[in-house]
Amino acid sequence: MALVFFDLDGTLLNGGKIVQGIPKIIEELKEKGHIPVIATGRNPNLLRGLDKDLSIDHLVLANGGYVLSDGKVIHENYISFDTIKRLTKRADEYPFDLTIEYIDEYVAYRDDTLATYRFSNHFNLPRANVDHKLYPDRKVFAVVIFEDQVVEDIKEDFPELQFNKSGGIAYDVNPRGDLKAEGVRKMIEYFNMDLDEVYAIGDNYNDMKMLKTVGHSIAMGNAVDELKEIAEFITDDVDKQGIYKALKHYKLI
Repeated sequence: MALVFFDLDGTLLNGGKIVQGIPKIIEELKEKGHIPVIATGRNPNLLRGLDKDLSIDHLVLANGGYVLSDGKVIHENYISFDTIKRLTKRADEYPFDLTIEYIDEYVAYRDDTLATYRFSNHFNLPRANVDHKLYPDRKVFAVVIFEDQVVEDIKEDFPELQFNKSGGIAYDVNPRGDLKAEGVRKMIEYFNMDLDEVYAIGDNYNDMKMLKTVGHSIAMGNAVDELKEIAEFITDDVDKQGIYKALKHYKLI
């Protein structure tokens, strides 16, 4: 039995949509007795039923900030409200576009340049509602910032946060730590798996620590070069049966 972690965007999804043939591959993987896990930067409300469409019941969401197995929460990590207040104040002063990923909603705190709109289109997501209010009792998984220069200018003032480029067009901003790797470790511990039976497949910068954590690391053909450099195996592109070829290479299907 193997535990197999799949990134979503650029790995199981292309342009925000499930790549043709992937559900059948996941079904075959499960029939072989293996356990597929989604490991994504998306928060629960941005999954939009993809876990159901893929028939995957084990989830590492919000870059490791929210981990569930069959609906049971086994790990959670949020950005503090104090940090959110400081970050939104900075967004107003700078100014820069900023979205906030609450546990129950994805909102645009500022969208002056329509960056949130472009981001949503890129990942086939609904456009975030604009909401300039703050809610001290709502849990926040992450925020999204869209400009390289903004991140360079503010990151030293927020040592409690980690900034990771996502999809080449924005930064996922999460609590500092090992991100996906932390969530992956929680899932590995939950299933009490030997690392040699743990696989991870991804394509972007936020997958790097995850790939370093598992026994067998796989980079998509469309992955960033830095991820390919640390991967044990490089498969084909997302739209060229990369997942199928990787799982066949390791004889998992």
